[in-house]
Amino acid sequence: MQKSKCLVLIVVVGLILNVLIGQLTYQQVKQHLADKVSLDVDLLGQKLDAQLMRYSKLPEVLANDPRLSQPLLADQSSPAKADQYHQTSQLLQQWATTLSADTIYLINRQGDTLAASNWQQPDSFVGQNYAYRPYFREAIAGNPGQYFALGASSDKRGYYFSAPVYHQQSVIGVMTIKVDLSLIEDIWQYEDIEYVIADSQGVVFYSSENNWLYRSLIPLDESQKLQILASRQYGNAKLDPLTGYTRLDKLRHNETIDIRQPTDEKSAAYVVANHDMAQAGWAIFGFSPISAAYQYVAQAVLMFSVFYFLLSLAVTSWWQTLKAQKALAQLNDKLEQLVVKRTNTLLESNQRLKDTLRQYERSQAELKQTQSELVQAAKLAMLGELSASINHEINQPLAAMRTYAENSRKLLSKERYDSVANNIDEIIKLNQMVADIIARFKVFARKGSEHNNRTVAADSIRSATSLLRNKLIKEGVILRVGDLPPDILINADAVQVEQVIINLLHNAIQALSSAHQPQIGIQLAAFDNLVEIRIWDNGPGLDDDQKKRIFTPFFTTKSDGLGLGLTISRRIIDAFSGTLTVTDHPGGGAEFVITLPRSTEDTQ
Repeated sequence: MQKSKCLVLIVVVGLILNVLIGQLTYQQVKQHLADKVSLDVDLLGQKLDAQLMRYSKLPEVLANDPRLSQPLLADQSSPAKADQYHQTSQLLQQWATTLSADTIYLINRQGDTLAASNWQQPDSFVGQNYAYRPYFREAIAGNPGQYFALGASSDKRGYYFSAPVYHQQSVIGVMTIKVDLSLIEDIWQYEDIEYVIADSQGVVFYSSENNWLYRSLIPLDESQKLQILASRQYGNAKLDPLTGYTRLDKLRHNETIDIRQPTDEKSAAYVVANHDMAQAGWAIFGFSPISAAYQYVAQAVLMFSVFYFLLSLAVTSWWQTLKAQKALAQLNDKLEQLVVKRTNTLLESNQRLKDTLRQYERSQAELKQTQSELVQAAKLAMLGELSASINHEINQPLAAMRTYAENSRKLLSKERYDSVANNIDEIIKLNQMVADIIARFKVFARKGSEHNNRTVAADSIRSATSLLRNKLIKEGVILRVGDLPPDILINADAVQVEQVIINLLHNAIQALSSAHQPQIGIQLAAFDNLVEIRIWDNGPGLDDDQKKRIFTPFFTTKSDGLGLGLTISRRIIDAFSGTLTVTDHPGGGAEFVITLPRSTEDTQ
């Protein structure tokens, strides 16, 4: 019974706290949305005021141009009036282009448009009568005018600035500039907020929500609707109300309002803020759906509920612990009587526990040993991968050593001891080369660090070609070697550069197995800071896919290849801050280009 009462108390307190947290979160989020909407709407209003201010004085400036008086004063029966209107339209077109205005047009006292910058367009204003427009009536009365409306010809929303054109202190016409209000879309940058721009009567003429366009923020009476329709300011819009407020000032003083959705006649609540544009006579309203606050409220309530639940569990656990401690204290006297009897049992249990701890320690030691062996196995796996590379790299010098040895046997039978001695020297050199290759791979396996040595590029090329001389002759390949200046030094290891050149030459020989008149070329060139070695062949070449993947490990175009030679070659060149690339040879076939840093001491 007591437990049930405690549980009910915890639930009731939790519900009350959740309600308070929800209300507090709702108020804070609502205030945040209101502040954000107000800031964004003020910013839009300031930007829009600046844009409209840019055009407000232009009609008065342009109206003073004396060239506008000629078409306004021209005799309507004069045959030259058409030329004058045409010239004036061209002038207005130049002005509109320079000022980035939508349209500039000239109206006579009767309201007829004599010339317009859009005179060549299908919806030209030329010939249209705008005497019914308020901006015309204000300007013809001698005052600057401004007005928003849908274009009678273009049906495009625009803001109109007008000014009277004087001749001898008499108004003879009206100069008007139409500004395309699509600039609002360029300066509005907030997708999570809806906005509307309404005139002084509350009619929405610009909105981020198309369904709200040409509707009123408050209900309009019939006289107001007739007056708006008569001015053709918004075409034949129905002007249905979006809210139930009777006056705009009541709407302005509310933080939240309900807006009817024209699509389904349902209402949705919004946080609202407004900005008055006194000069234009407009008001900008920003709306943020209040439903966004509900999500934050739900999150806050959920987080508090989880926290409260965990806190309740902790308090309950603490209370249960206290009760258990009291119960243990009561049982303590009884347990003391059993201590003597259970001593032996406890000693045995203690010994078993010690054995368990020792077993645990042995298990921990075995686990550490296993982890160490796994690390070592990973290293051995990498060395196993590199062993395939070593085999690929040393097969060529080993094959050459075998060739020299077989040749020496034949030379011994012919008692050509000098040649045998030369072959033995070459075998010794090749043996040293194999040793250098193995040493290089040992360094690569450890850290891959290389020491930059000064090497004569020509010597590396000669050494590489000498190793493959017999194979070139056997395969019938013509080797074309360009000039090899002896003073070109590179910052690279000689043996490793030789290995790269040997690998490229060997690949080229294999690529020429079915070529007609096979040829391989080597060119050496030096530039300011780089040395370039080009190796080309006239074989079948490589397609685009092969050129992209040719340096990928284990990619090969040969049936018995490992796909490691070019990968290793590129790594060698990269280690010396060089590059190895492949391209198409102009004469057909492939061309590999090695670039290496040039030694700064080779010119001394």
